[in-house]
Amino acid sequence: MTTTTPIWIRITLSSLLIGCGRNIPYEGGGSTEQEDTAPVVVEECGSDLDLKSGINITGTAIDLATGAPLAVADTGDSPLCVAAIDPTPAVTSGEAPTTLAASTLCDDGTYILSGIAEIPPIGVMVQIDDCNDEGTVMRSVTGVGADMFKGAAAGFTLEDITARSMSATTRDEMNSELTGYGMKFDLATDGFLAGDSFDSAMAPVSGATVTCGACKNNPTYYQVGTTAGAMFGDGSTPATTTNADGGSFFIVPAAPINTYTCDDGSHTWDGTLLGSLPGYGVFIRFIAQ
Repeated sequence: MTTTTPIWIRITLSSLLIGCGRNIPYEGGGSTEQEDTAPVVVEECGSDLDLKSGINITGTAIDLATGAPLAVADTGDSPLCVAAIDPTPAVTSGEAPTTLAASTLCDDGTYILSGIAEIPPIGVMVQIDDCNDEGTVMRSVTGVGADMFKGAAAGFTLEDITARSMSATTRDEMNSELTGYGMKFDLATDGFLAGDSFDSAMAPVSGATVTCGACKNNPTYYQVGTTAGAMFGDGSTPATTTNADGGSFFIVPAAPINTYTCDDGSHTWDGTLLGSLPGYGVFIRFIAQ
């Protein structure tokens, strides 16, 4: 059975930061515009950061496909950039989000965002992106709800926030296969809602469907494996429900803001009000009660 009660509050502003099931914030990525108006100093990982003058966030950035930290030690690759952003301008007027703090990922994939002056009422997003628009990753964000900062004052540090990142290679492989199944959108430009469904023990669930009332023209695709070209079906027909072998991963291209539900006739998941914006990939998790 499925319910349709959003986890936080039923307004569009909160839809980009709502979690699914037990108040878990969504994870996601991708914007086509770089915010450049905020007077934010970009700190480098490993510098002597001041963690007493503002609110701080620490954690690890991981690759969506592999689940491994975005480590660059001994690889010769350039580190990625990380930022805490206020999404309010994007969800209210379609303008670029405001940068609150910025840094680079450490060589082991961890990060420290320091000196945030104030937490927006709808929370913040932890963003992972190429520092110089090299195009190696899609701009990825992880929503962190305002309720996680209750009572926070200067010197408060929210720890262990995992931020997902989607590589451009993974995005393009998915886009190519979904186009073959009749997708009429482009994931990089039109954005998408994606995620996975778990039982209460955090095991991936097979046989679930993810839908919304306004999704007639925005079908859900379900991953059945990890081989490029055969991730979402048998090559001619797309899968119609989640599959544990594919991590219960699903994706809704150009997802409209609406109440999304997950149902398999057995587990109970809370529905949630959310969606995607052009150029954004929004990642969520349904966790059964």
